[in-house]
Amino acid sequence: MISDTKYLIAYEDLNETSALNKGAWLVILHASRIPPHVGLMIDGNYNSLTIKERELNVSSEAILKTVSQKKIEALFLKLTKHPVFSSDYQLKIFQEQLNQFTAVKPNEATCLSPLKLFFEEFYAIRNNKEQLFYDFMDELYSNDYITEAIATNLISKTKSNIFTLPHYTNEELQEKIKKERSAYYK
Repeated sequence: MISDTKYLIAYEDLNETSALNKGAWLVILHASRIPPHVGLMIDGNYNSLTIKERELNVSSEAILKTVSQKKIEALFLKLTKHPVFSSDYQLKIFQEQLNQFTAVKPNEATCLSPLKLFFEEFYAIRNNKEQLFYDFMDELYSNDYITEAIATNLISKTKSNIFTLPHYTNEELQEKIKKERSAYYK
């Protein structure tokens, strides 16, 4: 039986936003939603793959303003500093990996797809195309690639600041992508 404890993330409240301008951060937006949206922020430069397109070179200030104004549940997970490659180089490579995709599409690409390429390249995490986000997160934590977690606007906030990632199936994920794309491309 799968333990639910692997879906738990201990976090601190977001107080000092300048920390997000240094190093690499895995960004989880709409954290309680199925599925949540994920992107990567390196030295304050946010990039992700969405239903509509690739989001490139979005400033941390713009992301934080949107998160604040729209009360978006957000988690920021700091990645272990790479021992060899600079942040600039990692950002350049991630943007090249992101450019391999045009948008999130059913049975083709999710917002996690370019991140899997990034983690395969820089952190030796095998790119399992079938792996869902919560299992991917478990792999990052079990390899000690997450050094801290900060959050804002979490609805399911607990006194002990523990967040539970939503669990879903690949079928639910693909159905949600189809629904979102059909709504956007009406």
